[in-house]
Amino acid sequence: MDSSRMQFGLFLTNGVSDGIDDAAALQLSLDSAQLAESLGYEHLWVAEHHFMDASVCSSALTLAGYLLGLTQRIRVGTAVVLAPLVHPITLAEHVAILDQVSGGRLDLGLGRGAYALDYDVLSVPTERWSAGIEAILPAVIDALSKTDVTSEHALVPYESVTVRPRPRTQPHPPVYVATGTPEAVEVAARLRLPLQFYFYADTESRVETIQQYRGFAQDHGWDGEIGHLHVIPCLVEDDEASARERMSAGMTDWLTSGNHRTLNDPDMDLAVRAAQFRQFAPQVIAQSPIGPPRLVADWLEDFSAVTGARNYALHMEPLGEPQAIFESIRRFAANVMPRLKERSGVPQRPSAPQPV
Repeated sequence: MDSSRMQFGLFLTNGVSDGIDDAAALQLSLDSAQLAESLGYEHLWVAEHHFMDASVCSSALTLAGYLLGLTQRIRVGTAVVLAPLVHPITLAEHVAILDQVSGGRLDLGLGRGAYALDYDVLSVPTERWSAGIEAILPAVIDALSKTDVTSEHALVPYESVTVRPRPRTQPHPPVYVATGTPEAVEVAARLRLPLQFYFYADTESRVETIQQYRGFAQDHGWDGEIGHLHVIPCLVEDDEASARERMSAGMTDWLTSGNHRTLNDPDMDLAVRAAQFRQFAPQVIAQSPIGPPRLVADWLEDFSAVTGARNYALHMEPLGEPQAIFESIRRFAANVMPRLKERSGVPQRPSAPQPV
């Protein structure tokens, strides 16, 4: 991706809530995807979780594959595939198929997740989680970009194999890395892979990680200028106070519904963690671009100036109101996107809105 171009997409989480069951949650993603493509958004990003109401999409690649078949132009990415739960060769094979049949429109986002339940139920050793995404990344990249690859890693050993089909995109489809650990940031910078920043990361921590990434990149002989993905809660509505209140309530429900024991802090009392979520969600919403078009555009311009961000995935689903979400998708495309792209020097492509 050209890191100088400002691009916008949607972050699709498929969460259930009052009035939205599993079927409706998935349908919201399908309708949002078609609407976004018709309005000129550049990409979609699909979340992956297990055993929680926060997201009923248990396979980001499966839903991404369907969305790629449902659309013609828009890119579709995973945010993220929980990479330690899948053998890197299996992951590379699935990615290569989707890259081929979609004409190269798949973006692969990889992370390791946090929940012990996933590893327990799926009988995956937690050592894969402890080893971090930095243990998986090189194996996946090698399998996609090379033939006759061999792994001697103790967690995922395999003999010399060649993944088929070979991917259409060379040397490999775009890969994004969701991480905050210095070890994984270093590997991402060494491999020249952009990062994914989730909605819960504040501006200061993003800037610090980007600076860290640039430092590692310079150690490896390049400047580190690349199009990191920034997931941002966003809603375009004229009544800012109402929009923030409803988004805050929706995000609180979304977070607390996924209150499982984590691998990084297995002894934490879940009641304490739920209380933290109830405090955290309003804080996230308070510092997000939510309100009338001018407020949203001003916020994103300021954020871009501070972070250098050009690649956004807008998280509107916590609202939990499909028609209001569709209207926000439309209004962002009509009233926010043109201003931001004009100021970043990107020509506008006309598009005709389609009703949902």
